[in-house]
Amino acid sequence: MNWMLENFEDLDSPSTYAVDPSGVYDWLERMDSLLEDGRKQFFERDRPVINTGSEIREVIIAGMGGSAISGDMAYAVVAWSLPVPLRVIRGYLLPASIGPNTLLIVVSYSGNTEEAVWAFTQGHNRGAKIVAISTGGALEDLSNRYSIPIVKMNCNYPAPRLALGHLLPAVLAVLDSVFDGLEFVNDAISDASQALKRGLNRYSRDLPFDKNFAKKLAYDMHNAWPVIVASEITRPVAMRFAAQLNENSKWPAHASILPEMNHNEIVAYAQEGPATKKTGVLFLKDKDDHPRVQFRQDFTADMVEKNVAWVHTLKGEGKNLLSRLMSMLQTADFTSYYLAVARGLDPLTIHAIDTLKERLGKLA
Repeated sequence: MNWMLENFEDLDSPSTYAVDPSGVYDWLERMDSLLEDGRKQFFERDRPVINTGSEIREVIIAGMGGSAISGDMAYAVVAWSLPVPLRVIRGYLLPASIGPNTLLIVVSYSGNTEEAVWAFTQGHNRGAKIVAISTGGALEDLSNRYSIPIVKMNCNYPAPRLALGHLLPAVLAVLDSVFDGLEFVNDAISDASQALKRGLNRYSRDLPFDKNFAKKLAYDMHNAWPVIVASEITRPVAMRFAAQLNENSKWPAHASILPEMNHNEIVAYAQEGPATKKTGVLFLKDKDDHPRVQFRQDFTADMVEKNVAWVHTLKGEGKNLLSRLMSMLQTADFTSYYLAVARGLDPLTIHAIDTLKERLGKLA
C-alpha cells in the first residue's frame, strides 16, 4: 500500500502526460543532441579564448542550482588533470583566497541569479580573473561594463535545470582554453552524447512500465523517501538526482557520499524502525570508484537492505567517466519526470522558488 495515500497514475497511458504542457519530456528526449550542439558551439564555432594574463593558482566555479551542477560535473571530469585546485561555490560568500591568481567562472543561465551576481562583484573587487557564462541578464551587463569575457549561450531552455547540455560544454571549454592537458574533453563530450542517445531506448515514454527502469524506480520512490548514495566520483549525480526529484517531482530526497556516509548515516538505516521502513536507498556505482569504496557499497547494501523499503543499484554506461556520469544523470532526469507526471504534477513548475524570489525582490 502507498504510505502517502496518493494516486500513482498509469505511466503507460498517454493521458497521464497531459500535466506536461511545456513538453519537458521533449527536452529530456533531446539531451543527446543538445549536448552535442553545446560541444560544437563551444569547442568549434564559438570557442572561448581566455587570456588570464597571470599565473592561475586556483579555480572557483560559482553558481546555484541547475547552473552549479555544470561546475560539479566539470570537477568530476577534469579536477584530477588540473595543475591547480578547483572548487564549486554555492552561496553569497567567496573564500578569502580569491585574488589576482584566481580564475573565477560565474555561471548563471539567466544571468540574474542573485548569488551569482554577488560572486561576480566580489571577484571583481578582489581582482580575480573572471569569466561569466550566461544567456544575458545582469551578468552580461556587468561583463560589458568591466570588459570581462562572457561566454554567451544562445539557447532557449524553459528552465536552467534542463540546460546542462550547453552549460557543461561551456564550462569545460573555458577550462580547456586556460589549461593544457585537457584535450581529451572534446572527445569525452562527444562520447557522452552517444551514451545518452543509446539510453533513450531504455527510458522512452513508449517503453512499457515492466521494461522501463526509470518508470519502475519512480514507482518505488513514490513509496519511500529516497536516499541516493554516491562516491566522491559520482557525487555530482547524487546531487543532481536529489535536486531533480525536488524540482521536477516536488519530492523530498537526500544525497549521501561514501565514505562519509559510513561514519554516521549507516547507523540510522541499519536500525529497524518506522522511519527506516519508509526509506529507499539507491547506490550509484562506477568502475573507477576507489576499491575501498566499492567494498563499502556492497557492505552497506547488505547491512541496510533488511530494514529499508528497497535497495537499488545504478551504473552508468560509456567508455569514459563523463559518459557514465551523463548516463546516470539521464536516469535521474527521466525518473524524476515520471514521478512528477504520475503524481499529476507539472514537472516544470517551481512555485516555492518563484515565491521566494518575489519576496527577496521586495527586500532589495
